[in-house]
Amino acid sequence: MASPKIIIIGSGLSGLSLSLSLSNLLPAASIKIYEVRPSTHPSTSGTINLTPNGLRVLDHLGVYKSLIPQGFNFDNLTMLNHQLDVLASIPIAGISEFEYQSLRIERRLVHSALLQKVQEKSQVEIIYDSKCESVEESDAAVTVRFTNGTSATGDILIACDGIHSVVRKSFVKDPKDFEPKYTGQISIGGTITKSQIQEYNVKNTPYPIMMFGPEAGTGANFMIWPYNRAGDQFTFFTTLSKPEEEENWNGFADKQNLKSIMQETFHAEDSPWNEMVKKTVELSDVEGYRFWPFYLHSIPEKFYSEKARMIMIGDAAHAMPPSGGQGAAMAFEDAETLAYTLAAGFASNPGESGLNTPQGLEVLSKWSDHRIARMRTIQELNKRMSDMRKGSTGSTSGVMFTVKVWVIWLLGLLGVLGRTRRAINNYDARKEAMGWLAEGAIQAS
Repeated sequence: MASPKIIIIGSGLSGLSLSLSLSNLLPAASIKIYEVRPSTHPSTSGTINLTPNGLRVLDHLGVYKSLIPQGFNFDNLTMLNHQLDVLASIPIAGISEFEYQSLRIERRLVHSALLQKVQEKSQVEIIYDSKCESVEESDAAVTVRFTNGTSATGDILIACDGIHSVVRKSFVKDPKDFEPKYTGQISIGGTITKSQIQEYNVKNTPYPIMMFGPEAGTGANFMIWPYNRAGDQFTFFTTLSKPEEEENWNGFADKQNLKSIMQETFHAEDSPWNEMVKKTVELSDVEGYRFWPFYLHSIPEKFYSEKARMIMIGDAAHAMPPSGGQGAAMAFEDAETLAYTLAAGFASNPGESGLNTPQGLEVLSKWSDHRIARMRTIQELNKRMSDMRKGSTGSTSGVMFTVKVWVIWLLGLLGVLGRTRRAINNYDARKEAMGWLAEGAIQAS
């Protein structure tokens, strides 16, 4: 088996899961991960939702079972209007159909579980405080330079450095065409306990719940989602239209300002929203507030460079807003499918240090084409979810709001939303990878 020197830029969820998959499939490989953050703060905060397609990858890596007792496991999402009338109960997951429930969990817990596994691997090393400055590839190797004056050279480099990826800029023809672009939407959210607001859940609607409001000016949507095993710690958030992009978004770093925006949107004197939403905003602790502006960038024609020594996955390759709840899952899918692809590519080219050979380029091209097609499907889902959350103009009794409510109800009745989720959840990254790899070239771990 080949023993390549692999460089990974970024030790987030995609970088860590990729290194684990690679260490299992290429045990002779040397893997170095370079991370911009210090070792004392290796992860970001907040919560994420993981659906079966992403959890399946974590199960293959041996970390899923340790996460089950740390997050909120659920099957259905209840959709309501702004007055707590149920529109639909959407099947998000379920063991009987998808092998897994969905899991809402703190991001840091997922990151910590992956990091612990990585630290058990002798061939994987993480180098912190290393900000990528530039990347160059040649026929023989790829070299990355860091802002601290150091550099590293390897056979393959994988960019897991997010939406503002320096690596992406290094091999697309015109980097300006792939700069992140603001979508005109922001998300603001906070945390609250079940004991603080349960009395206002007058119909005892099961969580998680997604509520739809009448218009952008008074809030178009409001989500309340448990994120711990007991289901008594909630995150709540909304997506708001904001056409103008802010420079650096400095004003939104003020947590009190974020809560004030939520109060103005959902707790005004003439607000049409139910008491549960109003109390959630009113009683929430300002320190729990967070903010996300939504950005996208164009998807390149392929996820690898001309000489096939640089590859992108995760947000570096295909950033997406969190509307569809698939950002982390796509990173996990990318990582596992790429690990199998690289293992097969190196196996078909014994003695070669890279994949710039007919056999190597064939498997890499199949992987890239497959993942781009998958991204198109997911982005369409994201667009539908984003459009659903947008408010309409007019009053609470406006025609557009009534139409939206009835469309959601009808889609739930017909099971259309559930079928969309099945197309997402049934994806098995390992089986998909085996589909484009030569039979017998590599065995599933």
